[in-house]
Amino acid sequence: MAQNQQPIFQTKPPEHFVQIPINIERDSSTARMNENHTGNSNRKPNHWPTITISIIFVILGQSIARLLENFYYDKINRSEYDENRQNDGVWTQSLLQTVGFPLLLIPFFIFITKNKRNHHQQPPITSDSIHLKSLAVIYFCIGIVMSVQGRLSAMGKLEIPFGVFTLIYTTQLFFTPIFAAFINKIKFNRWVVISVILAIVTGALTLSASFGGEPDEAEENYAKGSWAALFAGICFSLLLCNIQNVFDNYIFKRTESTNKKPSFASVFEVIIFSSLVATLISVVGLLIAGEQHDLKREMNGFSKGKGSYVMAMVGQAVAWQIYWVGIVGLVYSVSSVLSNVISVITWPIVSVLVVIFFNFMDDEFDAFKGVALVTAVLSAVAYFIRLHKENRMAN
Repeated sequence: MAQNQQPIFQTKPPEHFVQIPINIERDSSTARMNENHTGNSNRKPNHWPTITISIIFVILGQSIARLLENFYYDKINRSEYDENRQNDGVWTQSLLQTVGFPLLLIPFFIFITKNKRNHHQQPPITSDSIHLKSLAVIYFCIGIVMSVQGRLSAMGKLEIPFGVFTLIYTTQLFFTPIFAAFINKIKFNRWVVISVILAIVTGALTLSASFGGEPDEAEENYAKGSWAALFAGICFSLLLCNIQNVFDNYIFKRTESTNKKPSFASVFEVIIFSSLVATLISVVGLLIAGEQHDLKREMNGFSKGKGSYVMAMVGQAVAWQIYWVGIVGLVYSVSSVLSNVISVITWPIVSVLVVIFFNFMDDEFDAFKGVALVTAVLSAVAYFIRLHKENRMAN
């Protein structure tokens, strides 16, 4: 009887222990890449409440930020600016996108405290120190990209008509899948491809949207503005894919060493440390450009008063943090591709809100905006069908 049991005992465990690392790093990864994910086994599988909340944050944050941005440009009497002041405030706008990160410290520490109470086992010191050094470098690089993207985006909108800027900026949806395939090793299926195509159509159809800081014909610089819009889109794509790389190859693997599930605290971690770097860069750029003097002049000349000026600036800073929590939350929950899709299909909502709250010349709810809303919904539905199928297969 002992002789019959010995081979079984020796064969089963090796088979079991060989399969575990493969499932975590390769087989599981491949399977999930086919489902448009990078496939770390410790990643939360399409947690719908997290996805839903993140989408709401993206829509809410981007809508408020864009409305306040339009309000800001509309009330500073930018039409009176000459060519020398064409790009006034671009570093300020870049700064507003990241400077509100201290607001995230409270929820970050709440999540950290909760995780420490639930999990007492800590990762190995050697592994943890390696992760910290690597993450420090990566957060620094992401912060640079965030700052450059914000600056280029702000500059592009002031150099070319907003419709042209939107068309060029939509190219980010071409670059994100390419970068995701190479950086995150993602593979795509027909539902994701359909979703991305519909999102591209949605972005292109918002060409009729208006913007409070749109340049006059004499101020237009198509070469400068077009390149700024293109590289802003590329930077945003790189930003999302590198954030997913941080989750898949660092944060999620860090939690594997303690057999813990990833916490949403990692979303705040990525935003806080990357935004710190981006904020410092934007502050330096603002000071070098001398925009600190423009802020006082703008406040004194703001048609709605100093209080409204301060509220508009603070409101943008807060709204952008809500937006970033949603964007990074979608990368954490699903992928960089879905995050980019949701960001772009929010544009028609913003354009309709601008029509409602502002009275810009020749801006109305036209067929383009109506069709864009329809394609936005269809794009989201296509991706959600893929997620539903994935969850059903996982169960």
